[in-house]
Amino acid sequence: MSTEQPENNVAYEAPPTSESLETASVPLSPSNNENVTKAAQAQSDVTDSKPDIMTAIKGHETTHNPLSADNEIISPFFEFSADTWSTFAHNKRKVKLTEEELQKCLAFNDKISLEEVERIYMPLSRLLHMYVRSRHDRSTVIQQFLGKSIESAPFIISISGSVACGKTTTANLLKHLISMWDTNPKVDLITTDGFLFPNKILHERHIEAKKGYPVSYDVKALMTFLQQLKNGEPNLKVPVYSHLYYDVMPGEYTIVDRPDILILEGVNVLQNGADYPTIRNKVFISDFIDFSIYVDAEEDCLIKWYLDRFLKLRESTFNNPNSYFHRYAKLDLEDATHLATTIWIAVNHDNLVENILPSRNRANLIMHKGKNHSVDKVYLRK
Repeated sequence: MSTEQPENNVAYEAPPTSESLETASVPLSPSNNENVTKAAQAQSDVTDSKPDIMTAIKGHETTHNPLSADNEIISPFFEFSADTWSTFAHNKRKVKLTEEELQKCLAFNDKISLEEVERIYMPLSRLLHMYVRSRHDRSTVIQQFLGKSIESAPFIISISGSVACGKTTTANLLKHLISMWDTNPKVDLITTDGFLFPNKILHERHIEAKKGYPVSYDVKALMTFLQQLKNGEPNLKVPVYSHLYYDVMPGEYTIVDRPDILILEGVNVLQNGADYPTIRNKVFISDFIDFSIYVDAEEDCLIKWYLDRFLKLRESTFNNPNSYFHRYAKLDLEDATHLATTIWIAVNHDNLVENILPSRNRANLIMHKGKNHSVDKVYLRK
């Protein structure tokens, strides 16, 4: 968990290399020629005709429905409307969450009502409680089989999804709800941000433009942490990532000390061997996950939410002289909109299509959000 709040996170777009908007809209690096070409075309489109966002990304759209016409009959998911899902709470008590507590869970520019917490997140909390209890029963069986007591490993919940989908709010809210269980579990939350390579290493490897892509993470360090966590080792150090400085902070760590439940938030937590067909007999992050959640939305919604957040950060966090993105604070509305759109096309769209979206159907549960940012459908693995 970083020292700054998640709301400072613009996304993992690579930083511009020049102060001028004309040359700074997209980061340049030897490994990013294709992205630069796309960005240049998008920049030209925006400059020439001043279209709206969806016009600018025409030809780049992607379909998000996990139950497409081609695989609807053989889908591995149960599909529920929000209304149907709300009936699974099986608890007539009102949610024990105040408006003030809810606001503390929300990431920058995110919106969730107490009603939605009760209708969507309370049933999910109940489901997770049942999964945790089932895992405990399984551990008991293993102990009986081995004839000895073994250390109970933390239950790991992963939350993944695109930039701007609301992962951080979902993670914060679930942490709060789970901590209210009658079993009083110890719950920790970390993001994979701390396992990004420092900017200096990204620069040396010429992959600044791929920040947020799988190649930009110290996967070995993350895997080591997860293995030590599952082994019950105490006082594990997790590097601190600062969204204000847009970098891993040297010598700063948060301590994870044998939690009952760990929530792991990040875009890359569902990848497995299918993403690396040339690598055999390798363990992946997903192998340590007990229950996985994917926060989903159509790309036109994601772009709108990303743009809204970018423009509001321009009026707030970017004004901090210490902010890595301080130079964006002086952009007028038109140039800021242009820049954010170009960043999405050149970086976030490609990461979504190439790396994030392909892992969606591996999740145990998919929460699909509509245009108003509320969950309208839930898909639960059969």
